[in-house]
Amino acid sequence: MSEEIKKTKILEILGDAISNGGQESFVINALKHMGAELSKFEIDILTPYYCDNQYYKSTIEKLGCSLICFNLPLAPGKNRFNLIKPIQQFFQTHYYDIVHIHAGSTSVLAECAFAAKRSGAKKIIVHSHCETVKSIKYILLKLMYGRTLNTVPTHYIACSRIAGETKFSKKICRDKLIILKNGVDLNDFCYDPLIRDKIRTAYDIEKDCLVLGHVGRFSYQKNQEYLLSILSEMLENGCNVKLMLIGTGENLDKVQKLAKENNLDKNILFIGNVNNVNDYMQAMDVFVMPSRFEGLPIVGVEAQAVGLPCVFSDKISGETAITDHVVFLPIEDNSIEKWIDAIKKAREFPRENTSKIMKAKGFDINQTAKELISIYEN
Repeated sequence: MSEEIKKTKILEILGDAISNGGQESFVINALKHMGAELSKFEIDILTPYYCDNQYYKSTIEKLGCSLICFNLPLAPGKNRFNLIKPIQQFFQTHYYDIVHIHAGSTSVLAECAFAAKRSGAKKIIVHSHCETVKSIKYILLKLMYGRTLNTVPTHYIACSRIAGETKFSKKICRDKLIILKNGVDLNDFCYDPLIRDKIRTAYDIEKDCLVLGHVGRFSYQKNQEYLLSILSEMLENGCNVKLMLIGTGENLDKVQKLAKENNLDKNILFIGNVNNVNDYMQAMDVFVMPSRFEGLPIVGVEAQAVGLPCVFSDKISGETAITDHVVFLPIEDNSIEKWIDAIKKAREFPRENTSKIMKAKGFDINQTAKELISIYEN
């Protein structure tokens, strides 16, 4: 009787709750596209917080992976020190060959890497998924955790060069940083006029109505209030325009209240969290993203994959520009007119199938999955 081949044990740690964010989307989509290679690994997915996305939960189970939630309270923008003790305790009783830590938080990357090292993990991967605002807090955390991040991890990954540079030292970025692109499923994110008509009909959107689209957590980082200012100005100028906002988050009530106070609520579609973002993107005309800070956002890649022209904040990495129909603009109050001008010009671009461009530039999730397998195996 042949001896059973031992599988490599991998722990994917997510530094946020599993909801509809970019980190969990990246991990789950990459695992889904590993195909038969996935059977080589025994994978657990851990969040110190919670999972409120039932679709992702069932997908994780279908992939044969285990989901572990500590159910700690999550306070976006606050410190993450409440996860230190539970993470340490977890690693005292669990061993993994590979620990892959996904986070936009310096403290989460460092604390989880340190706990994994003490458990004897052979490969410890820290993966930066976004840029960080260079505040006093950022400087202090980088000083506090610099030594740990310089010495404990074995591999360093980032979604973009700037996302790596804000988390890791210059030497690490020069010698060790791996840029792993946020690939998307180019079959799902491909322009489809039939789906476009279906969604627009369902929401009673007129044919000549300009739909500005945005996908993101309602938070300080994503800056949805700026979109309300743009919408208000466009309506005052007589534009037939609606704003489609997909997502939830801590600032949702604030944005909804602001919309109502300024009589904008009739022109805003608050969609909430959906698992078919690709379908809703079909209904949009221009994708807008006024983030205060980012790395290389997956939704920005998805928008271009579905053929949307994009107007991005200049705080978003320039590496996000994949197609020719991308503009970066400042997000000061006196820049509203620049955004409106860019939106009007973008509307004139014809929607087209961008699959060949996306694939040629390395944003196919199948390629991303292959690169991740290579990192795990070598």
